[in-house]
Amino acid sequence: DHTQPGDAERLDALRRETLSELADAREVLLKNLELRLALCSRLARRYNEWRKIVLEEKAVYHAMNLFKADVAGMLRGEGWVVADAEAEARVLLQRAHAAVDLPGAAMLAHVPKPWPRPPTYFETNAFTYAYQEFVDTYGVPRYKEINPSLFTAVTFPFLFGMMYGDVGHGTCIFLGGLFLCASYASFAKSKSTDEMMAGIYSARFMLTMMGFAAVYCGLVYNDCFSLALNLFNSGYEFPKAISDAKSPSDAASKIDSETNRTATIKTYYGDPSNVYAFGVDPAWHISDNELLFFNSMKMKTAVVIGIIQMTGGIFLKGCNALYFKEYDVFFLEFIPMIVFDLALFGYMVILIFTKWAIDWNERQARGTCFAPSTSSARHPCTSSDINCVLYDGTTPCNYDDELKDKCDLNFGGSSNGCSPPNLINQLINIALQPGVVDEPMYDGQASTQTILLVVAFLAVPVLLIGKPLYVYMTTQHNQHHALSTDNTQIEMQHHTDLENLNGNEHHDQHGDEEEEHNFTEVAIHQCIETIEFVLGMVSNTASYLRLWALSLAHSELAQVFWEKTMQSAINSNNAFAIFIAYGIFAAVTAAVLLAMDLLECFLHALRLHWVEFQSKFYKADGYKFAPFDLNKILVSQE
Repeated sequence: DHTQPGDAERLDALRRETLSELADAREVLLKNLELRLALCSRLARRYNEWRKIVLEEKAVYHAMNLFKADVAGMLRGEGWVVADAEAEARVLLQRAHAAVDLPGAAMLAHVPKPWPRPPTYFETNAFTYAYQEFVDTYGVPRYKEINPSLFTAVTFPFLFGMMYGDVGHGTCIFLGGLFLCASYASFAKSKSTDEMMAGIYSARFMLTMMGFAAVYCGLVYNDCFSLALNLFNSGYEFPKAISDAKSPSDAASKIDSETNRTATIKTYYGDPSNVYAFGVDPAWHISDNELLFFNSMKMKTAVVIGIIQMTGGIFLKGCNALYFKEYDVFFLEFIPMIVFDLALFGYMVILIFTKWAIDWNERQARGTCFAPSTSSARHPCTSSDINCVLYDGTTPCNYDDELKDKCDLNFGGSSNGCSPPNLINQLINIALQPGVVDEPMYDGQASTQTILLVVAFLAVPVLLIGKPLYVYMTTQHNQHHALSTDNTQIEMQHHTDLENLNGNEHHDQHGDEEEEHNFTEVAIHQCIETIEFVLGMVSNTASYLRLWALSLAHSELAQVFWEKTMQSAINSNNAFAIFIAYGIFAAVTAAVLLAMDLLECFLHALRLHWVEFQSKFYKADGYKFAPFDLNKILVSQE
């Protein structure tokens, strides 16, 4: 309705009526809101319960849909049960069957073979869980295949320690692992959803082992924050003037000649009482040829450890073949592989240990001319000396005689065995110059290396064509046996009409095509595997040199951090500078060596296991056993 201007009373009445309606509407809306909030609150209190019930019902019905209807309303299904839990599964099945008061008895019977490939199941504990996860990330082991995690639990921390070897840094990792082990109970009680911390805590025992291995290798290298530890008496000593110095600058001022700064061995070379008790003598850390010595030691050690691990992987391949009764794989793959490996790379390890075991001071003395002397001390002959004699003291020699003429070992080559060889060149020349050894270490080395090279080369064609020929001959034999059986049946049934003859011809043609396809597939696969193995042995051996390279990088970084911070500050004799330098040293050590380098060594050790070790035997084509577990289903849906 419209009102006339000036009708104030009617306008006021309309206003009051409108305000009353708005108040009523607002009250209704508030009541509705309160009801909705109360309803949602009641629903929220039971939401998790209802959601759990729905998920459980859904999972149960999904599992039951996999069953098939059988007689008398029963359901029949096929699945896998862990062998150790079979008795428990029978009891639970009978209990569930009786709980619903159904007539008859529940049955749990073995399905007759042949079976599909079973899933893989391993019982793990807090220690082995992390290593098993490493292996499963690469691939799940095939059923009853050798599980690499058993060996990874030992070799992974050790290879990490070889790259990260430092007593100080390793102690930090070891203490960190112990802290995680000690605090795990409280973390588990907190039921934290932090996935990163959960992953770190799951690897707590692995980190502890890695720290312990780093400390052990650090003791072998005698390296603690780039400093050598004189835990046992060194076999070398410096002049007394330097030993009594009060500071590095004091020692530097007293070094006035080459003699004063040269350490001398306390007794004769090779004296057992003068050998450093464990690890490297600290004198090597301050020697002029420190880097050369440690590079040689770590490089050879890396090669030895790598070849041992790869050879172990090949032996595991043979164990798998014997267990699965794959005798063609054992004789035509494992045997050629291990022969090739031991003939070349196993021999490489023998050469390294041979060079380590030889007393080269004595060998070089046998190729040296000595000046005549009436005392027990012997001095090398010079160009001015006459009547010089060889090591035996009776055979005359001249200063200008070649080494091979002076050496009495007669091993051949240019040194006759009296000069230490360069192993890298010697190993390369095994293939490039067969039968030629310039600096032999033992009598008959040239002929021995030639024989080993021939044996290794003969193993390659056996590995290449052995299995394809075996498959071809087996297929031929089976085909002829099947054809003979068919012909016998035809004679007994008197089927001599043209239709059956054509059928036999078609059967022969189909068998030939199948045989050709099978042989071609095996031949191609074996060709690829042979090339991969032969070239892989060379490249994998070189890959293990990362053990030396990362150890060198770690020690050099630690040395640079120490020299550029703490050592410079200590030499300044300024307490404030030392305080500031310590802060910088601790910061860069934690950020670079305890964080980035830790992760780097971790990843390289993981790669060595995945590629160099597991590739020698590990199929990794299995699948995990996935039992029906409501708890895991509910957790996965959160």
